[in-house]
Amino acid sequence: MRVVRIAGALLSLMLVLAAAPARSLTNAGAAVTLVIGVDHVDSANQQPFPPFNRVFEYSDFFSRQVTVHQGDTIDFRTAPFSFHSVALAKSESVARQVYPFASAATGQGAFDTATGSGAPKLVYGSGNFPVTGGSTQGGGVISTDNPKGPPVCGVAALGQAPCHFRGGDDIEIIGPAPGFTATGAPQSVDQNVVIDAPPGTYAFYDTLHPGMSGKLIVASPSQPASTQAQIDAAAQTQFQQDQAQALQVEAALNAVQEGWGQPGQRQFVVFVGAAAANNHVQIDEMLPNKPLSLTRGDTVTYLWADPHAGHTLAVTPDEEELPGAVGYDCPSPTGYVGITSGFDVPPTPAPAGCVLPGQTTPRLIGDPGDTPPFSPLTDPARTMNAGHLLGSAYGITPSSQVWGVTTNSNTQAGAYEFVCSIHDWMVGSINI
Repeated sequence: MRVVRIAGALLSLMLVLAAAPARSLTNAGAAVTLVIGVDHVDSANQQPFPPFNRVFEYSDFFSRQVTVHQGDTIDFRTAPFSFHSVALAKSESVARQVYPFASAATGQGAFDTATGSGAPKLVYGSGNFPVTGGSTQGGGVISTDNPKGPPVCGVAALGQAPCHFRGGDDIEIIGPAPGFTATGAPQSVDQNVVIDAPPGTYAFYDTLHPGMSGKLIVASPSQPASTQAQIDAAAQTQFQQDQAQALQVEAALNAVQEGWGQPGQRQFVVFVGAAAANNHVQIDEMLPNKPLSLTRGDTVTYLWADPHAGHTLAVTPDEEELPGAVGYDCPSPTGYVGITSGFDVPPTPAPAGCVLPGQTTPRLIGDPGDTPPFSPLTDPARTMNAGHLLGSAYGITPSSQVWGVTTNSNTQAGAYEFVCSIHDWMVGSINI
């Protein structure tokens, strides 16, 4: 009888195993690591050097959906020559509200207005930094010394332990992971996150680029999970679609007519970057990508056409004259103080006394610029700074995505160079 019972139990176990998904048979209880690409290499269209001055930045996850089991690890692999900050939460929209990227300045009256845009200054929030142990109620450890990385967890190459995401009200911003070495050489960065969350549907997203989002499904042990082959196949299809649409947009904007109207009254338009593929590609390029030839009386309008990107813009003979794109909003007479920081380099501390009335800590803002919109060009040696403007998808109200320059009888002849200091290959020129 005992033999019969054992045989019956073995038969029952065999039937259960036969009915189970293949992954459960081959990885029963074994955690796995799956790689999700963050951005994508595209050497044919990532040409920051002259005369190309163009980069396709893929604000996309490859792929945008993954199914795992509790205890599995996701390796978010940042592509070389890119800059993103991955976060995980139950709800992306809630997480963005709790840990915002930026908001409109309030509380200081006329001082809150940015000279360059005429809109409220951009106040940068906690979504720019690594957040460990955050929640829908806020809190957690916010690593303000790491605005450009490295992350505070997950990078095995730096000897860091994996990050963890537990689901529920947990919000983890695993932090800036630039695709560069400390000396500026491009490299990929692997950042590991252990998924401790119970079965359910969650989000992973990039705090820096609205619309760069993915779906994380934690399946029950009896359900199949994604395989790396499935992820890679979906990623390849995504990349081909993203690239094709970006090339179409770039070609269309490079074919834009050079000026409307009669000489001396013409309106020129320059696109300070552009978006493609449902905001999955950030085209970091001045478009049309060619010098502009103006006569006195003509006008140039700069449009921040990419809703999910931020750029600075200045007409300047020397980019080194520009302040940092982000800095401290200090009272007069100090004024705006741009900060410098780099990979593994803490930001410059705020000057003494750099705290606004009613505040307890220095206010971190985008460069407010120093030149009102549509001021006249006068001298190629003069710097005119629009400051830092964000695209419309950041949801900052009110905001501005337009700046411009005019010309008149006082405009000296010569070449006026313009540049985005954040993406310093984005350059152009105006010839008078």
